[in-house]
Amino acid sequence: MTYTETDLVAAMEQLAAEHVGALSQPQLDGIDQFHAGGAEAVERLLPSLRLDPTTTVLDVGSGLGGPARQVARSSGCAVVGVDLTASYVDAATTLTEAAGLSEAVRFLVTDVADLQRRDFDAAFTIHVQMNVADKARFFAGIADHLRPGARLAIFDVCRTGTGEPNLPLPWSIEGTDSYLATPDELVAAVESSGFETVEWVDESAWVVDWFTELGARLVAAGTGATLPALLDDGPTRMINFAAAVSDGVLSVHRGAFERR
Repeated sequence: MTYTETDLVAAMEQLAAEHVGALSQPQLDGIDQFHAGGAEAVERLLPSLRLDPTTTVLDVGSGLGGPARQVARSSGCAVVGVDLTASYVDAATTLTEAAGLSEAVRFLVTDVADLQRRDFDAAFTIHVQMNVADKARFFAGIADHLRPGARLAIFDVCRTGTGEPNLPLPWSIEGTDSYLATPDELVAAVESSGFETVEWVDESAWVVDWFTELGARLVAAGTGATLPALLDDGPTRMINFAAAVSDGVLSVHRGAFERR
Protein backbone atom coordinates (compact mmCIF):
# COMPACT_ATOMS: atom_id res chain seq x y z
CA MET A 1 0.00 0.00 0.00
CA THR A 2 1.60 3.27 -1.14
CA TYR A 3 -0.48 5.87 0.66
CA THR A 4 0.30 5.03 4.29
CA GLU A 5 1.22 8.44 5.71
CA THR A 6 -0.78 9.37 8.82
CA ASP A 7 -1.14 12.43 11.07
CA LEU A 8 -0.48 14.51 7.99
CA VAL A 9 -1.60 17.90 9.32
CA ALA A 10 0.49 17.46 12.45
CA ALA A 11 3.47 16.57 10.26
CA MET A 12 2.86 19.66 8.10
CA GLU A 13 2.74 21.91 11.16
CA GLN A 14 5.87 20.36 12.63
CA LEU A 15 7.76 20.87 9.36
CA ALA A 16 6.45 24.43 8.96
CA ALA A 17 6.78 25.31 12.67
CA GLU A 18 3.37 27.02 12.47
CA HIS A 19 -0.34 26.32 12.11
CA VAL A 20 -1.48 25.29 8.62
CA GLY A 21 -3.86 28.25 8.59
CA ALA A 22 -0.84 30.57 8.67
CA LEU A 23 0.72 29.12 5.51
CA SER A 24 0.54 31.23 2.36
CA GLN A 25 -1.00 29.86 -0.83
CA PRO A 26 2.42 29.37 -2.51
CA GLN A 27 3.54 27.42 0.57
CA LEU A 28 0.43 25.24 0.47
CA ASP A 29 0.88 24.68 -3.27
CA GLY A 30 4.20 23.02 -2.45
CA ILE A 31 2.60 20.45 -0.18
CA ASP A 32 -1.07 19.78 -1.04
CA GLN A 33 -0.75 19.08 -4.80
CA PHE A 34 0.32 15.42 -4.98
CA HIS A 35 1.18 15.36 -8.69
CA ALA A 36 3.67 16.64 -11.26
CA GLY A 37 2.97 20.19 -12.36
CA GLY A 38 1.42 21.26 -9.06
CA ALA A 39 -1.03 24.15 -9.17
CA GLU A 40 0.12 25.05 -12.68
CA ALA A 41 -1.13 21.68 -13.97
CA VAL A 42 -4.57 22.38 -12.51
CA GLU A 43 -4.58 25.75 -14.28
CA ARG A 44 -3.96 23.92 -17.56
CA LEU A 45 -6.95 21.63 -16.91
CA LEU A 46 -9.45 24.31 -15.90
CA PRO A 47 -10.41 25.78 -19.32
CA SER A 48 -11.52 22.41 -20.69
CA LEU A 49 -13.98 21.87 -17.81
CA ARG A 50 -16.16 24.90 -18.66
CA LEU A 51 -16.92 25.72 -15.02
CA ASP A 52 -18.95 28.53 -13.46
CA PRO A 53 -20.46 29.17 -10.00
CA THR A 54 -23.53 27.03 -10.83
CA THR A 55 -21.58 23.84 -11.51
CA THR A 56 -20.69 20.98 -9.19
CA VAL A 57 -17.47 19.10 -9.87
CA LEU A 58 -16.30 15.63 -8.87
CA ASP A 59 -12.62 15.18 -7.96
CA VAL A 60 -11.73 11.47 -8.15
CA GLY A 61 -8.70 10.60 -6.05
CA SER A 62 -8.69 13.95 -4.29
CA GLY A 63 -5.63 13.35 -2.06
CA LEU A 64 -4.80 16.32 0.14
CA GLY A 65 -7.40 18.46 -1.62
CA GLY A 66 -5.18 21.08 -3.24
CA PRO A 67 -6.69 20.76 -6.73
CA ALA A 68 -10.27 20.73 -5.40
CA ARG A 69 -9.70 23.93 -3.43
CA GLN A 70 -7.97 25.54 -6.39
CA VAL A 71 -10.87 24.68 -8.70
CA ALA A 72 -13.38 26.12 -6.21
CA ARG A 73 -11.36 29.33 -5.74
CA SER A 74 -10.88 29.79 -9.48
CA SER A 75 -14.45 29.22 -10.65
CA GLY A 76 -16.67 29.65 -7.62
CA CYS A 77 -18.13 26.17 -8.18
CA ALA A 78 -18.80 23.44 -5.63
CA VAL A 79 -16.44 20.45 -5.49
CA VAL A 80 -16.87 16.97 -4.02
CA GLY A 81 -13.64 15.01 -3.62
CA VAL A 82 -13.49 11.25 -3.10
CA ASP A 83 -10.47 9.24 -2.00
CA LEU A 84 -9.87 5.77 -0.57
CA THR A 85 -7.25 6.91 1.98
CA ALA A 86 -8.89 8.16 5.17
CA SER A 87 -5.81 10.03 6.42
CA TYR A 88 -5.70 12.02 3.17
CA VAL A 89 -9.39 12.89 3.42
CA ASP A 90 -8.94 13.97 7.05
CA ALA A 91 -6.03 16.22 6.08
CA ALA A 92 -7.91 17.61 3.08
CA THR A 93 -10.89 18.46 5.29
CA THR A 94 -8.70 20.23 7.87
CA LEU A 95 -6.87 22.23 5.20
CA THR A 96 -10.19 23.18 3.62
CA GLU A 97 -11.54 24.42 6.94
CA ALA A 98 -8.36 26.46 7.46
CA ALA A 99 -8.82 27.99 4.00
CA GLY A 100 -12.44 28.95 4.73
CA LEU A 101 -13.76 26.81 1.87
CA SER A 102 -15.81 24.20 3.76
CA GLU A 103 -19.08 25.41 2.26
CA ALA A 104 -17.76 24.95 -1.27
CA VAL A 105 -15.54 21.86 -0.98
CA ARG A 106 -16.09 18.61 0.87
CA PHE A 107 -14.33 15.25 0.88
CA LEU A 108 -15.54 11.68 1.33
CA VAL A 109 -13.75 8.40 2.01
CA THR A 110 -15.31 6.23 -0.67
CA ASP A 111 -14.85 4.52 -3.99
CA VAL A 112 -16.36 6.63 -6.76
CA ALA A 113 -18.57 3.69 -7.72
CA ASP A 114 -20.33 3.89 -4.35
CA LEU A 115 -21.43 7.53 -4.69
CA GLN A 116 -25.19 8.02 -4.88
CA ARG A 117 -25.19 11.30 -6.80
CA ARG A 118 -25.21 10.94 -10.61
CA ASP A 119 -25.64 14.49 -11.92
CA PHE A 120 -22.20 16.08 -11.64
CA ASP A 121 -21.50 18.77 -14.24
CA ALA A 122 -17.81 17.92 -14.58
CA ALA A 123 -15.08 15.72 -13.14
CA PHE A 124 -11.32 15.56 -13.00
CA THR A 125 -8.73 13.06 -11.91
CA ILE A 126 -5.02 13.75 -11.53
CA HIS A 127 -2.34 11.05 -11.21
CA VAL A 128 -4.76 8.36 -10.04
CA GLN A 129 -5.21 5.70 -12.74
CA MET A 130 -1.61 4.46 -12.42
CA ASN A 131 -2.82 2.53 -9.34
CA VAL A 132 -5.87 1.12 -11.16
CA ALA A 133 -5.61 -2.18 -13.01
CA ASP A 134 -9.06 -2.10 -14.66
CA LYS A 135 -9.00 1.36 -16.21
CA ALA A 136 -12.14 0.91 -18.29
CA ARG A 137 -14.12 0.07 -15.15
CA PHE A 138 -12.57 3.05 -13.33
CA PHE A 139 -13.56 5.55 -16.01
CA ALA A 140 -16.98 3.94 -16.46
CA GLY A 141 -17.53 4.53 -12.75
CA ILE A 142 -16.80 8.21 -13.27
CA ALA A 143 -19.04 8.40 -16.35
CA ASP A 144 -21.89 6.88 -14.37
CA HIS A 145 -21.87 9.92 -12.05
CA LEU A 146 -21.86 12.59 -14.76
CA ARG A 147 -24.75 14.06 -16.70
CA PRO A 148 -24.65 13.71 -20.53
CA GLY A 149 -22.40 16.36 -22.05
CA ALA A 150 -20.35 16.77 -18.87
CA ARG A 151 -16.59 17.12 -19.21
CA LEU A 152 -13.87 14.93 -17.70
CA ALA A 153 -10.32 16.31 -17.45
CA ILE A 154 -7.34 14.11 -16.66
CA PHE A 155 -3.64 14.78 -16.05
CA ASP A 156 -1.91 11.44 -15.95
CA VAL A 157 1.22 9.38 -16.28
CA CYS A 158 1.73 6.87 -19.09
CA ARG A 159 4.31 4.28 -20.06
CA THR A 160 6.21 5.49 -23.12
CA GLY A 161 9.00 3.03 -23.82
CA THR A 162 9.84 -0.55 -22.98
CA GLY A 163 11.99 0.36 -20.00
CA GLU A 164 10.88 0.39 -16.39
CA PRO A 165 11.11 3.49 -14.16
CA ASN A 166 13.27 3.18 -11.09
CA LEU A 167 11.43 2.57 -7.83
CA PRO A 168 10.14 3.95 -5.55
CA LEU A 169 7.74 6.33 -7.31
CA PRO A 170 5.15 8.77 -5.93
CA TRP A 171 2.34 6.26 -6.59
CA SER A 172 4.19 3.01 -5.89
CA ILE A 173 6.91 1.99 -3.45
CA GLU A 174 7.74 -1.48 -4.75
CA GLY A 175 5.82 -1.67 -8.05
CA THR A 176 3.09 -4.21 -7.27
CA ASP A 177 0.39 -1.52 -7.26
CA SER A 178 1.58 0.28 -10.42
CA TYR A 179 -0.42 -0.34 -13.61
CA LEU A 180 1.00 1.91 -16.32
CA ALA A 181 -0.69 2.14 -19.71
CA THR A 182 0.57 3.66 -22.94
CA PRO A 183 -1.05 6.94 -24.05
CA ASP A 184 -3.07 5.11 -26.72
CA GLU A 185 -4.22 2.46 -24.25
CA LEU A 186 -5.32 5.10 -21.76
CA VAL A 187 -7.35 7.05 -24.33
CA ALA A 188 -8.96 3.81 -25.52
CA ALA A 189 -9.97 2.97 -21.94
CA VAL A 190 -11.56 6.39 -21.45
CA GLU A 191 -13.40 6.28 -24.78
CA SER A 192 -14.70 2.75 -24.14
CA SER A 193 -16.23 4.02 -20.88
CA GLY A 194 -18.70 6.47 -22.43
CA PHE A 195 -16.57 9.47 -23.39
CA GLU A 196 -15.50 11.20 -26.59
CA THR A 197 -12.06 12.80 -26.80
CA VAL A 198 -11.97 16.60 -26.92
CA GLU A 199 -8.19 16.96 -26.60
CA TRP A 200 -5.17 14.82 -25.71
CA VAL A 201 -1.91 16.68 -25.20
CA ASP A 202 1.58 15.42 -24.34
CA GLU A 203 2.76 17.68 -21.52
CA SER A 204 6.01 15.81 -20.84
CA ALA A 205 8.37 18.59 -21.95
CA TRP A 206 6.52 21.10 -19.78
CA VAL A 207 6.63 18.68 -16.82
CA VAL A 208 10.40 18.22 -17.21
CA ASP A 209 10.80 22.00 -17.03
CA TRP A 210 8.52 22.10 -13.98
CA PHE A 211 10.63 19.49 -12.20
CA THR A 212 13.81 21.40 -13.10
CA GLU A 213 12.44 24.52 -11.42
CA LEU A 214 10.80 22.74 -8.49
CA GLY A 215 13.71 23.02 -6.07
CA ALA A 216 14.00 26.77 -6.55
CA ARG A 217 10.26 27.21 -6.02
CA LEU A 218 10.30 25.21 -2.79
CA VAL A 219 13.23 27.21 -1.47
CA ALA A 220 11.51 30.47 -2.40
CA ALA A 221 8.37 29.39 -0.53
CA GLY A 222 10.37 29.63 2.68
CA THR A 223 8.95 26.66 4.60
CA GLY A 224 10.13 23.20 5.59
CA ALA A 225 6.63 21.88 4.88
CA THR A 226 7.02 20.47 1.37
CA LEU A 227 5.52 17.41 -0.28
CA PRO A 228 8.84 15.53 -0.58
CA ALA A 229 9.45 16.10 3.13
CA LEU A 230 5.95 14.92 4.04
CA LEU A 231 5.97 11.63 2.11
CA ASP A 232 7.72 8.45 3.14
CA ASP A 233 10.98 8.42 1.13
CA GLY A 234 9.56 11.46 -0.68
CA PRO A 235 12.73 12.94 -2.23
CA THR A 236 13.73 9.62 -3.85
CA ARG A 237 10.23 9.07 -5.19
CA MET A 238 10.13 12.53 -6.77
CA ILE A 239 13.65 12.23 -8.23
CA ASN A 240 12.86 8.86 -9.82
CA PHE A 241 9.65 10.24 -11.32
CA ALA A 242 11.41 13.28 -12.76
CA ALA A 243 14.19 11.14 -14.22
CA ALA A 244 11.75 8.72 -15.85
CA VAL A 245 9.89 11.56 -17.60
CA SER A 246 13.15 13.24 -18.62
CA ASP A 247 14.53 9.97 -20.03
CA GLY A 248 11.34 9.21 -21.97
CA VAL A 249 10.46 6.10 -19.96
CA LEU A 250 7.27 7.84 -18.79
CA SER A 251 5.16 10.62 -20.27
CA VAL A 252 2.56 12.93 -18.77
CA HIS A 253 -0.58 13.69 -20.76
CA ARG A 254 -3.42 16.15 -20.29
CA GLY A 255 -6.81 15.19 -21.67
CA ALA A 256 -10.36 16.46 -21.93
CA PHE A 257 -13.29 14.18 -22.70
CA GLU A 258 -17.04 14.64 -23.01
CA ARG A 259 -19.65 12.28 -21.57
CA ARG A 260 -21.80 10.78 -24.30
